[in-house]
Amino acid sequence: MELWQKVEGVSSMESLADFLQSASEDFRNNPEGWENRDLESFLEAMSAWISGSDAWYERFGLPQPPDEAWALVANAVMAASMYE
Repeated sequence: MELWQKVEGVSSMESLADFLQSASEDFRNNPEGWENRDLESFLEAMSAWISGSDAWYERFGLPQPPDEAWALVANAVMAASMYE
């Protein structure tokens, strides 16, 4: 299954953790398929996407995530910066 297809199955913290593990494996096995191959460019791209995400959700007819979802992302990035 392609990584893009796995996004559709994310509906809980557990499935998000599984997706992130799959993304890590995909990056390890297919780095040429990733535009942003270093942490700095990845985080910059993530910031840019989040800033324009309203258009993404509108274009694909998807509901906007609740505000708590954005806090989860921020907490995950912060915790991953120091989690072993």
